[in-house]
This record gives sequence, C-alpha cells and structure tokens, in this order.
Amino acid sequence: MTEAKYIIKITLLGEANVGKTSLVYRFIENKFRENYKSTLGVNLLKKDMNIEQYGDVSAQIWDLGGQESFKSLRKLYLEGANGALLVYDVTNIKTYEKLNDWIKDFREARDAAPIILIGNKSDLTNQIKITEDQAMAYADENNLGIIITSAKTGQNVEEAFIELSKRILDQISNYP
Repeated sequence: MTEAKYIIKITLLGEANVGKTSLVYRFIENKFRENYKSTLGVNLLKKDMNIEQYGDVSAQIWDLGGQESFKSLRKLYLEGANGALLVYDVTNIKTYEKLNDWIKDFREARDAAPIILIGNKSDLTNQIKITEDQAMAYADENNLGIIITSAKTGQNVEEAFIELSKRILDQISNYP
C-alpha cells in the first residue's frame, strides 16, 4: 500500500469479555482463538485498507480493556478517536445494560464522532438474550449504527470496521 491518504483512530468499547479483542484479530488476521487474556489497559493495532471513494486508509485500532479498574483511563484513551465500535455480548444482558455508560464516556470525550453498536457472539444462537429488534431500537434511540457480528465465524466483522471507517471519513470530509 502506498502512503495512506487518511489516518483514523478507531476505539473498541464495551465491557470485559464481550469479544472486542476477538473482533480485532478476526478483522486484522482473519483468525479466531477461543482464549484471549483480558486486555489490560489498551491494545494498539493497525490495519491498512482501501476504502471506496477515499482510497488508502490506515486505521489505528485501540482495543480498550473493559474492566471497571480501567475506567479512569478511558478519557485519555479516547483522546483523538474518530469513531467507536461499541460492543456488547448478545448472550449477556449485563454487557447490554452498561452501554449507556460507554456512550456517555465516549460522547464526553468525542462529542459527535460516529459510534456503531456491535452485537457480538451471534453464533451462540441458543443463548441469545438481547434480540436484534431490541438492539435496533436502542441504536435508533441513541443515534448509533448497528451491526450484529460473530468474531468466531467472521460474520459481519469486516463490514463493521469498514462501515465505521466510511462514517468517519464521511464526517472528516464534510468538515469545512
């Protein structure tokens, strides 16, 4: 890839164990592992992409630890973020109930930067607790995009990162 025309910062937000790290590695390496160690603080990764209408884009991906103990660092990590994938586990209601906290923290730091809600672990069909309809209503209420994914199968993972990148680039290119 030639030098990137755009460099964007994407953050992955959400409670611990919702699959943020699995999503990132599925996107970057197209691999899935059953066991990742919990992210301590933040994990920084990079992916170069070619995005229709925009050309070469370099995405800096910040995978934030979801544990409560890292909450005090969130503001620092969110500095300069162009957008976020806000991840919850479709089989775990607690991760869904905490979404408002994540949105609040992100909006305080980044105001109108785009957020896409990600319902992860869709492959666990018999364990789903939050329906797609519930999630869509929540996304509408909070002005979020929404994509249902499975890091395990790869379902919609690349689409989620590409869609967020397009929204970020649309917003950047519309600034006066």
